Amino acid sequence: MNIELLDSIYERYGYEVKKSHVGVRVYIFTKSIYSGAEIIVTDSQSCNIEQLRKEYSDSGYAVKVRQYKSIEEAEVILFKEFFKVDAVIQNLKRRYEDFIRRVMDKLSDSATYEYIKCPYEISKYQSENENFENTSVKFYQEGLVERLSDLLDSHQGPLFVILEAAAGYGKTCTAYELLSRFLKISNTKIPFFTELSRDRKATIFSHILRKEIEEQFANRVDSSVVIGEIKKGRIPLIIDGFDELISKDFSFNTSEFQQVESMLSTVVDLLSDNAKIVITSRKTAIFNSEDFYNWMSNRNIDYTMAKITISEPCIENWLNKEQLDVINRANLPLETFANPVLLAFLKYSSMEELEKMVLKDNTIINEYLDFLLKREQTRQGLLIEPETQLRIFRKLVRLFTELDIKTASKDDIKELILDYNKKILSKTLEKYLPSERPRIEQLADTLSNHAFLDKKDNKTIGFVNEFIFGTLIAQNLVMGKYMEHNSKFYKDLDIMFANLAFHAYRVQTDSEKHKLWEVFTSLPFNYDPLFYLQIDVELEKSLNRKYKQLAIDNYCMSNISFIGIDRFENTVFTNCAFKSCEFNTNSFRNCSFVKCKFYDCIVHNKKENNNYIGFFTSTDNNGFIEKMTISDDEILENEIEEISSEKLILDKFFNQGSLRPRYRQFSQLNSELSDMGSRELSKQLHSLEVKNYIAMNGNLCHLTKEGIIYYNEQYRKS
Repeated sequence: MNIELLDSIYERYGYEVKKSHVGVRVYIFTKSIYSGAEIIVTDSQSCNIEQLRKEYSDSGYAVKVRQYKSIEEAEVILFKEFFKVDAVIQNLKRRYEDFIRRVMDKLSDSATYEYIKCPYEISKYQSENENFENTSVKFYQEGLVERLSDLLDSHQGPLFVILEAAAGYGKTCTAYELLSRFLKISNTKIPFFTELSRDRKATIFSHILRKEIEEQFANRVDSSVVIGEIKKGRIPLIIDGFDELISKDFSFNTSEFQQVESMLSTVVDLLSDNAKIVITSRKTAIFNSEDFYNWMSNRNIDYTMAKITISEPCIENWLNKEQLDVINRANLPLETFANPVLLAFLKYSSMEELEKMVLKDNTIINEYLDFLLKREQTRQGLLIEPETQLRIFRKLVRLFTELDIKTASKDDIKELILDYNKKILSKTLEKYLPSERPRIEQLADTLSNHAFLDKKDNKTIGFVNEFIFGTLIAQNLVMGKYMEHNSKFYKDLDIMFANLAFHAYRVQTDSEKHKLWEVFTSLPFNYDPLFYLQIDVELEKSLNRKYKQLAIDNYCMSNISFIGIDRFENTVFTNCAFKSCEFNTNSFRNCSFVKCKFYDCIVHNKKENNNYIGFFTSTDNNGFIEKMTISDDEILENEIEEISSEKLILDKFFNQGSLRPRYRQFSQLNSELSDMGSRELSKQLHSLEVKNYIAMNGNLCHLTKEGIIYYNEQYRKS
């Protein structure tokens, strides 16, 4: 047995090494009220173990005698005893069960929790020999939790997983399900699980992480020891809600990588040895930017990164045939229910309740809210009508967004409810019998325990789900409540809250969606162009303005008309799907489609001017691309020689004066090489991709090993 390595393991756990004994190694621990001595037998023939045990026992130490078979056995035993693995596992199981209870508390009393499997895409990247390459992209319909937990348990070497999805698509449920399954498949590892919130007091992520570590392990183990075991892989790190720590000035649709670089550094610095780290985040341009990939490739470590994107829920995965038949008979559009919160509500409703709901003129959304509000009247003996309850919580939501927070302490919530609803609460008190009448503070306390609210991981309280939070934000906007209290509110309303509002309102009636669209369109919100494209598509189902210099990634559009002169200019669509859309070639000027799919799309005219439209590795089902593609004799040729164009492009994959390649965004290359012309750029990129000199992954592309060799041979000859 390697004694030096054994010493280093015990020293890492805070033991002092005693080296004066023959045939044994003695380690003593005196850093707490517990004083212990571990006698490790290395040669039982050369020592008197019982005499040594008595010597340390008489000196006041609790003595353990061990004889390890291997260094690995020593590490596992110390880890399990120090971290009290069995107790931590039981605590994590209770935490999972508490999360499930809170989720089901908002549904039918007879409901039983079921994690709904969802479609997702995995892109894997491998860092090796100063290169960071995409090794595979696969799309799956189910098995996310199983695949991910097996990866955490069996993958050799450091692994960094980014799990991203749109608001309300199940990131937190997936994180908890991953926690639960991992606890079942491993009893020698314990996950470290934390949910982050927007109103953290600490602004430095490394401080937040250490504080969370101390809380989870109840200060039993020094945080440096925990970090050491994270690196060893015995403590997989699961961080839910990484995007919550991004400052309010950050736009989720632009690449401001500097905003998250220090936070990512704290995480990635743990990627050594056999570390396993999972972060969940709302879908953001950060993790698709060339800044991020270049930063990751420049880290002096060898690791694997897996980026997992959860897709929109399939309604058929939630509702059974009988439930779908009820909805179809009522001629309700299924796409209006494509939100996990509403789908869960429908799934766990009885057939009788479902039939009553779909026959009413009221929307399913209002039925869901009404269900929660009326149940609160019964559950808490609350004598406040549903609409009045809504007024109270719309105020709370408005205050949250104005303060730029998503959670607050229970006392703060009680105070906000009390301070801004005194008239309502006073009138409510008159409804109680004198003998049962609570004090006004007690009524505010009752409301702080409302079904709309939920305890979060950091002991604060926030709204139970982003759907309710977003719906109430949208209602405040539509009803003019923000304008009523601050006529310049649009200058400060964070885009994150705006996104929550429009995502929640996607399932509203057309008239309600139009009201929200009018608010965003009529006031000068400081949001990026991609936000306005999304609200046009999601809320209006039509394109109402001109869109320039966009990078549109992983977006699906159905039954949209793209007709209009120069509707899109210098725009790149990547990994997008278009279903039954109408196109006019004059609508696009210098635009490209990369890895896009077109289903039953129509072209209304043939190109009549020199605008360029490029298609890369895109597919259709009816010859659409051929109709949109312009032949060489229909467009002016660029005079730049082909070989010169190729070198200009390849040069862009290196920083000036650097021999190390970097990731580039197709849209950025298009802008930097505008003199070359989009058509020539597209032609050369296509040629380089066919030759396997560059690899394209959506809007990102990078040089392959073959491409680096080719460039060095052709253009870096001495």
